[in-house]
Amino acid sequence: MNRFFCTALLIIVPLCLICQSYDASLGLRLGTDFGATGQLRLPQIQKNFVGEFILQSSLLREEGSLTVLGKQHRPLLSRRLNLFYGAGAHYGWTDEINPKTLEPYSRPWGLDGVIGLEATFAKINVSYDFKPAVNVGGGAFPFSAQTGVSVRYVISGRNDIWDKKKETANRKEKKKRQRERRREQKRKDRIKAGKNPNGWKFWKKG
Repeated sequence: MNRFFCTALLIIVPLCLICQSYDASLGLRLGTDFGATGQLRLPQIQKNFVGEFILQSSLLREEGSLTVLGKQHRPLLSRRLNLFYGAGAHYGWTDEINPKTLEPYSRPWGLDGVIGLEATFAKINVSYDFKPAVNVGGGAFPFSAQTGVSVRYVISGRNDIWDKKKETANRKEKKKRQRERRREQKRKDRIKAGKNPNGWKFWKKG
């Protein structure tokens, strides 16, 4: 099982690192289970929607799982502090022995839910979550309730750079419109006062 866990980790981590189309974060998750976690912001699905994978191994049993979640984030006070909730699915592996058959249980798979809080400080993202899981098939137990603390490093992707450029362009356009409105208002004020609407530029017609 440990060999499978390490192999899966070596495959998934580089895949997350090259996902630069959107903001991404990658790190470790520790709680009732331990492992790796990665997040990818997916604004094309919905604003503040995040996809997460969790590759983990149990501290209590000889089993592990790969979980994929879709989460909706809701800012609290600021966008750096979020409440999140969502759902997903898991597929696992186990070396646990069925005492009735004396054979390993079949690989567990099922559905997951998640709810938690997340805070971001500069490039460090920290979250705490409660993640119940139901095994639809396989595994030694039909239900498990996991909690964990995740610490991730935030990777800025092309989308983050694009957002900054777009914000800068919008700010410049806003200032340009403000200058045009001020000029137009001065022109109107001159007309009311019976002056040349173009000010000192006497060669221009009103």
